[in-house]
Amino acid sequence: MLRTHALTVAALAITLAFAARAVPPMFERTGDGRATDGQTVRDAAHPRMQRIAILPDRTTGRAWGLPYLHAAVEDLNIVRPDAVFTVGDMVQGYTRSTSTWDAEVDEYQRGVAPLTARFYPTPGNHDVISGTRTPGDTTFAAKYRERFGPLWYSVELDLATAIILFSDEGLGDSNMKITETQLSWIAGALDAAAKRGKPIFLLMHRPMWRYPSVKWQERVQPLLEKAGADAVIAGHFHAMQRDADVNGVQYHIVGTCGGMIDQHPLAGQLQHLTFVDCTEDGTLRVWHQPVGLVLPEDFITRADQDRVYALREPKSAVRAEGAVPDPASITAPTAATARLLVRNPTDVAVHVTLDPPGVIRLPDAPPAWWTAGRAGRGTPSTPGGANGWTSHVLADTDNPYTMTSNARAVVRTAPGACERTVEPKGEAVIEVPITVLPQPGMVLAPQLEVYATFTDSKGRTVPVYLPTRLPVQRTVNAAARIEDAAPLPVLAWNYSPYDTREDNPSLRVARSEDGAQLVLDVHVPDGCVSAAPQWSVPDTKRMKDPHADAVRVIIDGDAGTDADSPFADVLVEPFTPGFAPPAGVAIRRLERSDAGWDIRIELPCPRTTARVQVGVADNDDTFHTQWRWLAPGETKGRWEIGTAAK
Repeated sequence: MLRTHALTVAALAITLAFAARAVPPMFERTGDGRATDGQTVRDAAHPRMQRIAILPDRTTGRAWGLPYLHAAVEDLNIVRPDAVFTVGDMVQGYTRSTSTWDAEVDEYQRGVAPLTARFYPTPGNHDVISGTRTPGDTTFAAKYRERFGPLWYSVELDLATAIILFSDEGLGDSNMKITETQLSWIAGALDAAAKRGKPIFLLMHRPMWRYPSVKWQERVQPLLEKAGADAVIAGHFHAMQRDADVNGVQYHIVGTCGGMIDQHPLAGQLQHLTFVDCTEDGTLRVWHQPVGLVLPEDFITRADQDRVYALREPKSAVRAEGAVPDPASITAPTAATARLLVRNPTDVAVHVTLDPPGVIRLPDAPPAWWTAGRAGRGTPSTPGGANGWTSHVLADTDNPYTMTSNARAVVRTAPGACERTVEPKGEAVIEVPITVLPQPGMVLAPQLEVYATFTDSKGRTVPVYLPTRLPVQRTVNAAARIEDAAPLPVLAWNYSPYDTREDNPSLRVARSEDGAQLVLDVHVPDGCVSAAPQWSVPDTKRMKDPHADAVRVIIDGDAGTDADSPFADVLVEPFTPGFAPPAGVAIRRLERSDAGWDIRIELPCPRTTARVQVGVADNDDTFHTQWRWLAPGETKGRWEIGTAAK
């Protein structure tokens, strides 16, 4: 039970300041103003029908996501639930900057401040994990307790008990766990909830029952069954789905409300609210609502979502093979063939096409997905199709630096150029006739908008978006002088919804007169220059994922060289304290400005045939580092070094 005591003046001031912004409960706080973990909050009485709302994930924090959050708050103030919870990831976080984190918290709290219902947050990984990548770094967990509330606690609602768990106790440790300390508290909270004789639901960010290291079924599930818990609800995956019940306990995963998505709603990705209805007779019901529509809790099932994941991850079911002409090297439209390798890992047939179903195109609006509602089928122009909604995900996720229109405009395809059904567990090679259009200068890789569609368990057609970059035939023409070299783009060859919104790096290449030295000028547009804490000789992990801005150069000898044993493989972290290039490698120039940084690297090169790959790692002082590459294939990719025309 929540102990009654006098708050300190400082703690009371913090609580009242927060209350003015987000209408939170009056959490018990320590003298330093941080909420006490494990407390129980007794909520005020409400009418005998109680509706609880849940706000799903807000990350990855793009500005276009805020209107969804604001619209959700407007909807909630019309629906008037008795309380509003979250499943965490309210900010982008994953930063080293406390001021950046505070600004993101301010933005979120301003968004939810108009709520008329009480607001109960749940900590997500983005809310508490530090961009230092140091497991156990408590910096932002402590700040979370200052700005939001406890990391775990329970709320005694009038007609239910909500138990909020902390799913990131490792604070960046990849081994997911629920410690004995929190487990003991969970057992006590469930016992107390059971004595109330009212519905019980648990909220957390990560679906901890999905992580084998947690041992949920052995450690937690028996506690839920003993207490008669009704439901467990989580987020994190940005994809709504209903898991199977376990001995009477419901399991749900919610999607997003302002967070990043890149798929059709029937792939589980939509901006929505979740509601939990508790009635006086002790029943509990979970349901979801996008704007103007109510969805049942099993709108997307685990089986159908697993098919979507299988087609997308860990690698796309569609990949391009071979190469097409480089738009920057041709002077007239050139016929070519895009060769697509398709694997279908699912248990249903998939249809691969360039013409997505369910998209409506209006003259003055971006393409939008159309999704039929519970009672509707088809499109707005077909009978019954009006009961549905659109999602402008095609526009929302467009990245002008990796998916810009010129990447699409350099390739023409005829309607129906790609139509192939691939049977379950099958593979196919699809040859798509294309026309490559000339375009001089820094050209992004040509891109095909590929879709793999399947029929789900409810008879609906689900398109899975698999944008595919086409490898191009390109030679790195090394000039005699670096000043005379033409720039080449360094690109994100593999699509990711997490691609940064910064322009692509560029590269100029020159070769010494005797051919024994290669000179690289790398220009990196970068709004945040980042360094690792300290330099050390890079191991395999650091080469693959440096915690800093970096350049990686891989050089092969003749064409028969084993890609796993290159002539040279060098990682340069120019801003990391103590960095020293290896023997034979020289940094001839390093300049930085508000717009980015430039570096000139000189290193040995085979005098005869040589091939090169250059990668630029951009960190931005965050948890994640993004790579862009000169040639497709990441560390396996190479382009031959030629000689520029004089």
